[in-house]
Amino acid sequence: MATSEQRESMARAGMLAFNAGDTGGMLALLSLNIEVYASPEMVNSGTYRGHDGFVSWITSWTDAWEQISAEVTGVINVGERHIVTAVHQEGRGREGIELAMELAFLFDVGDDGLCHFLAMVPTEEAIRIAEERETG
Repeated sequence: MATSEQRESMARAGMLAFNAGDTGGMLALLSLNIEVYASPEMVNSGTYRGHDGFVSWITSWTDAWEQISAEVTGVINVGERHIVTAVHQEGRGREGIELAMELAFLFDVGDDGLCHFLAMVPTEEAIRIAEERETG
C-alpha cells in the first residue's frame, strides 16, 4: 500500500508533468484502467476511462489555452488510498481570456503506486468523494 508520502509525491509529480506539458509523464503515474471524473462545474466534465480517455480529457482542456499552469496549494490525505490536492490554476486562453480558479484533484492510489481514479472537482466535493470511496 502506498504511504501518504508516496501518494503526495505522485500527486505533485502529476502536477509538475502537467505544467511541463508532459503527457507521457502523467500517463506513467496512471493505471492503464484509470477512471477520470470531472465535475459538471468544470468545463471538460464527464467520465473518461483508460489512457486514451485521460488523453482525450486532458487535451480538450489544454488545447483551449495558450498558457496554463497549476500550483498545489494544499494536500489532504483521506484514509489509506486517497489524497486530495488543492490547486490554484491560472491561464490565458487562445482567445485572450484570462482564468484563475481554485479546484481540487482527488487521486485514488492503488497498492501498485499508480492512480486508479482521478477526479477534478471543487475541494469540498473531493473530500466527500474520497471519504465515500474509502468507506465503500
